Amino acid sequence: MNQTPFAFEKALKNQTKKEILADKLIEMILTGLLRDGDELPSERELAQLFGVSRETVRGGLSLLIGYGLINVSHGSKSRVCASEAVIDNFRNHPARQQGDELNNLDIESVFESRIVVESAIARRAARHIDEAGLKKLDALLEAQSQHFESPVNFQLSDQNFHHVIAEYSRNEILIRYAHELYTYALNIRRQVMAESGSIKRSYEEHVRIVEALRAGDPDAAERAMLSHIDSVYYTTRDKMPR
Repeated sequence: MNQTPFAFEKALKNQTKKEILADKLIEMILTGLLRDGDELPSERELAQLFGVSRETVRGGLSLLIGYGLINVSHGSKSRVCASEAVIDNFRNHPARQQGDELNNLDIESVFESRIVVESAIARRAARHIDEAGLKKLDALLEAQSQHFESPVNFQLSDQNFHHVIAEYSRNEILIRYAHELYTYALNIRRQVMAESGSIKRSYEEHVRIVEALRAGDPDAAERAMLSHIDSVYYTTRDKMPR
């Protein structure tokens, strides 16, 4: 099995790593997780959060610059350009169409589906994950432990955390569904992560998931994952417009 973080996506879409990274950042901009004026992490931090080289990060950012979605000033970090006019110009991007369609669904339907998909992923990952995969998750946990006060950095790492686990399900359909369901209400998740203690709680839930995966225990992995999804559901629902 190819152990790169983007192995399945590359096979499915025939994209380069920088294009896949760019698509991930674009999706976060279009769903509202990254907002106009947000400062992106440094190249080094992005490389760590996504498990790719700095060269890949530079290539991905260059694509976003070409799209007008980020601005780079000499001597400072990149900033997101997500004004209404900029987003309107990007209206037909596939990531936007997918996100809009999913976000039209009700939260109950989305999380009922996520429970089914993430349960299967957790159980299969517990059986298939290897030492290389566990090292990736450990590195992501280490990065997350440093970002309790940085919602953007944590959410970037969170997406990759769930993606790495999904990879080890060794099921392309589950990987696709998991990715689509993850994008639901990311703008709301940002509000949740901004609350005191929210990131630390999510991090601790991640730790329990990795412990179960390391033990190779499908039942424990499923319980830990469902506990985490349950937490995501309730905190997201509480922030949804009524």
